[in-house]
Amino acid sequence: MGYPHALTDTPSMDLLLKIKYERHMTTDRLTAIILAAGLSSRMGRFKPLLPLGETTVVERVVGLYRDAGVEDICVVLGHRAGEVTAVLEPHGVRFVVNRQFEEGMFSSIQEGMRALPDGCRGFFVHPVDVPLVRKSTVVSLVEAFTGNDGDICHPGFDGRRGHPPLVPAALASEILDWPGEGGLRGCWSACDMPMRDVAVADQGILWDLDTEEDYQLILARLLSEDIPTVDECHALMSRVLRVPDAVQQHCRAVATVAVRLATALRQAGLCLDIDLLRSAALVHDIAREVPDHAMAGAKLLEDLDFSRLAGLVRVHMDMAVGPDPSVDEAGVLYFADKLVVGHRLADLDERFERKLVKYGKDAGAIAAIEKRRDAAKRLQVAIERICGQTVDALLSGIDIDGEFAGG
Repeated sequence: MGYPHALTDTPSMDLLLKIKYERHMTTDRLTAIILAAGLSSRMGRFKPLLPLGETTVVERVVGLYRDAGVEDICVVLGHRAGEVTAVLEPHGVRFVVNRQFEEGMFSSIQEGMRALPDGCRGFFVHPVDVPLVRKSTVVSLVEAFTGNDGDICHPGFDGRRGHPPLVPAALASEILDWPGEGGLRGCWSACDMPMRDVAVADQGILWDLDTEEDYQLILARLLSEDIPTVDECHALMSRVLRVPDAVQQHCRAVATVAVRLATALRQAGLCLDIDLLRSAALVHDIAREVPDHAMAGAKLLEDLDFSRLAGLVRVHMDMAVGPDPSVDEAGVLYFADKLVVGHRLADLDERFERKLVKYGKDAGAIAAIEKRRDAAKRLQVAIERICGQTVDALLSGIDIDGEFAGG
């Protein structure tokens, strides 16, 4: 499933959760132009062939489009073209050599455009040194483009445009005729080409690989790329899905409580992934407005390739907790969620008593509430035993509204 495809055209959450992008979008007659011709002079090392996890930078970018269903991939080569060709030959891509690559990136873009196949509807322009773009971003751009083939679709993170744009092939002749001043952006501006911004929860669209420091940061991010950053969580909730403010406030409050508890548990010797827990808490009610929101939210996160978050979100409402539970990230999220009503701390007894009063004549609801209360109480006992302090003491002085208020 992709994201809603425009800042100004966001479908309702229940519609979003009902449709699979494979049924809603088409990648046929789209081309990915990957620009890998440059000298890498600022980096000092040849960027396309730098190691990135178990592959290379250029193979990572090619794999992005393969995974997103884009079959026609054209790699523009120049500097050290033979080495890149040797690496990519098993991947079934097309190659174009830009003999004038030293003139700059725009010459490579034009070279790739001259090689567009007949019948092409649109093309991505992807510099090889932007390697951490998420598949969901490509999917979102395709969804937006499919709905309106005339616009250049830009991915946007927190109001900033990044790579890769998806450009209608109908604009190719104007771009090819452009003399080159200001590159592609200069052409778009001077020719007043139609633009559309597509909100995505993907900081990778802004991260390029220009220096050794950039490379080290990208390598570090690669280790936890399946966990969205705090800013990506904020973008997903506020800009992409436009979850109501009250739900976002609740999620931030739960995240603050969960992180405080997890930090104490780690100090007591428990091994917990606080980054995973924090991000899961920040989006745990992402589907709050649809039925069975925990399962719906988990499914949405799985479709966005956040499967570890999905595992926690799936059980944040109900989970099996035995008499002597071990405490993991899912348990901390479940317990923290029960301590927050709206965006304020609440006593467990107070919370569940209100629920019992509200559903006093519904035997099934009463049984479910009592099961959740018992699970929370068991987790409270376990947390207090591990930490050697009461939960009240652990949360003393907490700023429940402050820590993640800025996204």
